[in-house]
Amino acid sequence: MMIFMIQFLDLVVIMENNSVYTNYIVFSNGEVIDESLPGAIRRKGNSLYFSGYQKTDCHVFLNADHIETDINYYFAPSTQVNLVETRLLNNNAVLNRKLVIGENAQINIFNENHSDDQSLISFNDYGETAANASVQIGYAELSDASIRGNTEYSMNGENAQIRLRMAALSDSNEEKYYRINLISNAPGTIGIMDNYGVSKDSGKMTIDGIGTIKKGMHKSESHQTNKIIVFDKDAYASANPYLLIDDYDVAASHAAGVGKMDASHLYYLESRGLSKRQAMQLITYGYLKPVVDIVDNEMIKSRFEHSLSKVGA
Repeated sequence: MMIFMIQFLDLVVIMENNSVYTNYIVFSNGEVIDESLPGAIRRKGNSLYFSGYQKTDCHVFLNADHIETDINYYFAPSTQVNLVETRLLNNNAVLNRKLVIGENAQINIFNENHSDDQSLISFNDYGETAANASVQIGYAELSDASIRGNTEYSMNGENAQIRLRMAALSDSNEEKYYRINLISNAPGTIGIMDNYGVSKDSGKMTIDGIGTIKKGMHKSESHQTNKIIVFDKDAYASANPYLLIDDYDVAASHAAGVGKMDASHLYYLESRGLSKRQAMQLITYGYLKPVVDIVDNEMIKSRFEHSLSKVGA
């Protein structure tokens, strides 16, 4: 009970420091403890339903301690939504999230992970889009926790687009594993992911990026970039791109790289009066910054900049 109260108070602090919208809802261990939602957002249990033709903003706070919990989002056709989701998962908690996105919807989602527990936490993010839907998703995975993340989004309608960006950091004894799969189940779809990571101290990080285009999904595209930089000799990193292509009339590409930190950069910054810790923080910020630069949605860009600024502090 004491651990839960501490985490609840942590969630309150996070809300006060990170809330960006007047529309919000707070889930703690699967129960709603506070909410302020407009008429365009309807809640039923752990599911949120978005409707209307005006752009809607919402901030969702998710706290889970040692349990498995679910959250579902349903976006009606032609909705326009900016959604920030703040996660505080601890003590082997598991979060299952589902997105169902209607035709012509324009959805922008930013996920920030504030978990600070050294136990393993897991999340399973699934989504499906109808025709002509456009989805941008940003993940700031900078938490002090070991993570097992499984992300799978299916483009089930023609000309649907999903663009996913992730910035991840693993240090101390953290072990972080991410599996990301963007699936083309309809012609003319576009799936793009850009994943940047930093592994330092004795942290471990693995990113498996998967682009899947099913047979008959002509004119579809799948592109991905996976890059991880390793700071210390005890750190580990693996970036693995996979293209599962079952059609000829498509465009697909991948890039992956794992490299060591350039010692000359560290030396230069230290020679300018920074401590080694400050210099490494600044290099970490600089390495993850490209994720921000390739985002073309202002909400997601500003949230990435806010999250990454703490790394370089």
